[in-house]
Amino acid sequence: MTLRFLRSVMAGLLLVACAVIAPAAAGAAAPARIMTLGDSITGSPGCWRALLWKHLQDTGHTDVDFVGSLPAPGCGFTYDGDNEGHGGILATNIVRDNQLPGWLSSARPDVVLMHLGTNDVWSNIPASTILSAYSTMLGQMRASNPAIKLVVAQILPMTPSNCSACAQRVVDLNSAIPGWARANSTAASPITVVDQWTGFDTAADTSDGVHPNNAGIQKIEARWYPAVVTALGSQPAATGLHVEGTRVVEANGTPFVMRGVNHAHVWYQSQTRAFADIKSFGANTVRVVLGSGQRWGPTPAAEVSSVISLCKQSKLICVLEVHDTTGYGEQSGAATLDQAATYWISVASALKGQENHVVINLGNEPFGNNATVSATWASATSSAISRLRGAGLQHLLMADAPMWGQDWGNIMRDNAASVLSADPQRNTVFSIHMYGVYNTADKVNAYFEAFRTAGLPLVVGEFGYNHSDGDPDEDTIMAQAQARGLGYLGWSWSGNSSDVAYLDMTNSFNPASLTTWGERFLNGANGVRQTSKEATIYGGGTGGDTQAPSTPGTPVAAGVTSTGLTLSWTASTDNVGVTGYDVLRAVGSGSFAAVGSSASTGYTDSGLTPSTTYRYQVRARDAAGNVSAVSGIVSATTSAGGGTGTCKVGYSGQNWGGGNGFTANLTITNTGTSAINGWTLAFSYANGQRVTLPGWGATVAQSGAAVTATNLAWNGALAPGASTGIGFNGTFSGTNTAPTSFTLNGSACTTG
Repeated sequence: MTLRFLRSVMAGLLLVACAVIAPAAAGAAAPARIMTLGDSITGSPGCWRALLWKHLQDTGHTDVDFVGSLPAPGCGFTYDGDNEGHGGILATNIVRDNQLPGWLSSARPDVVLMHLGTNDVWSNIPASTILSAYSTMLGQMRASNPAIKLVVAQILPMTPSNCSACAQRVVDLNSAIPGWARANSTAASPITVVDQWTGFDTAADTSDGVHPNNAGIQKIEARWYPAVVTALGSQPAATGLHVEGTRVVEANGTPFVMRGVNHAHVWYQSQTRAFADIKSFGANTVRVVLGSGQRWGPTPAAEVSSVISLCKQSKLICVLEVHDTTGYGEQSGAATLDQAATYWISVASALKGQENHVVINLGNEPFGNNATVSATWASATSSAISRLRGAGLQHLLMADAPMWGQDWGNIMRDNAASVLSADPQRNTVFSIHMYGVYNTADKVNAYFEAFRTAGLPLVVGEFGYNHSDGDPDEDTIMAQAQARGLGYLGWSWSGNSSDVAYLDMTNSFNPASLTTWGERFLNGANGVRQTSKEATIYGGGTGGDTQAPSTPGTPVAAGVTSTGLTLSWTASTDNVGVTGYDVLRAVGSGSFAAVGSSASTGYTDSGLTPSTTYRYQVRARDAAGNVSAVSGIVSATTSAGGGTGTCKVGYSGQNWGGGNGFTANLTITNTGTSAINGWTLAFSYANGQRVTLPGWGATVAQSGAAVTATNLAWNGALAPGASTGIGFNGTFSGTNTAPTSFTLNGSACTTG
């Protein structure tokens, strides 16, 4: 919420074309060796590498050595530019020609940054074949260095003039890369995925629909940097308040659930009594409005220090927000998130050392309802986070949603995971503002549930009980936030303009004169006084609720498929109330680790590996942070293959009269009881038959005798009993024998 009467990148480096011979970067005795692996986007000239090297140097990561057989092209300044960026190369040809082992032998990398597949896509090579090449190269990397870290890109979009289908082929490859990475990542040799696709505009960021220009180069570097810092392991660990899974916790690991009020300090700087008054109702948090200088303020470092002192005196966690960003792209004069980042860095001296007490809210409602501008939320937020981390700010960060904070287009919901991954510390909580968009329980619950399912941390940074754009369901917001262990911060203490004065909690900042909204929010059901717990950094928890919930029942596994299952268990009891459950998972006989959380007595786990045994336990927690003993263990083994049902394949091969050609037609039928969403048919020829590409009804590929056919967009879903037809032409010599067996998503099919 902004006051109605007030509501009406990193600077780009100019790359020059002069050639510069770059010396190897100086470092310590054993610098981290980084290999950049790719095609012309990486190597010719690939000046994002120069920007990346400079960014690392500027932020203290000097102990690195870029390695490779190719020298540094000129990018306007000296840098360590050794690389393996080979113009025109295909991932599949690197494997075919066995080129990578030689490069690895000479370079001996610790970290590989890989942007590969552009030329494969251009050559109409299926995503499955490209990923197979990835797998071969990963094996060669691990043979060279068992502890190698691979940072792999979801590749840039491409719209070359001679390939109208390339844009969709890139989407197909990028959608498959995260699953491939999850399946192949190990603790000893982790794989990190970097989204280079989202927010990259081939019209604005390339010179020809493929190769990045200066603007594109800067975007590429901004995406690589946080992942590289994480891979180097040199980023200081998060201190103070931080996120663990879906929860905010204190430095000692105690869960901290925000219960507090927004206070418009930048417009009412004399109302310093408000901090103590807000605390008097039991609040544990205050969100404080500051200005960055574009529209209000700037709030100087000395004043920031004073605000933090007021928070600490009243034993409140201080969420500091810059309000100037409100409605950018729609509101005249609004600041960018990059300008907000510049402000936070300018007052870093007041913030550092306050990680136990302060949360940095990057910018209030940083985009308006302009859908095109709001679409840049993920890249702009990631860039701001990267700048703050690079400046040494280790605090818990809070990222507001676009579209006046209400995310009605689900931009934050759908891109929060990539933003969290862009934070080297994985220490960002997401903030939704709930006003008229959230006017029913279904809408509130759906948004909360999306973040729970994704395993991402969420708070309600603002909400009210009424608004000009609709009637928010404040009862559901508060009840569900309490049940789910989510923080909430109501708008606002006092001082709203007359058209939204109903959002004042007090009349004229007087705590003895509560408004209807103030009474409801502070003293009502699931309100602040009833549910707030003081942070343990201020001594909270002593003499309060110390009784842990009872042990939940042993979970029961149901609906087991090749990639997922559903758990249910008997509820725990607690003297105050259970707020949720942690779900722990172990693979085979391995150790248990938290995999998710649930506000109910059920949990769905997805993305599992076929033919693998998983073990599960659950534990309960209450609002005070007390945790139960873990439950008994349930074991479940996923089925083989990726399908959820059985299948039948009919095959006919018609030879062409007098020649060695033939036409094959296949009918695929789902004979199971569950729908199939996405399929790959696999079979082999026994007599040297060769498929003539392309086929119809599927994307067909052949490697030796093995043939695969993957669904197109229009026929990927097969309901029980449904069929689809595919086919292709081919050639043979000798006998044209039909295949004898078929699998669909790894599961054997009947024939006939």
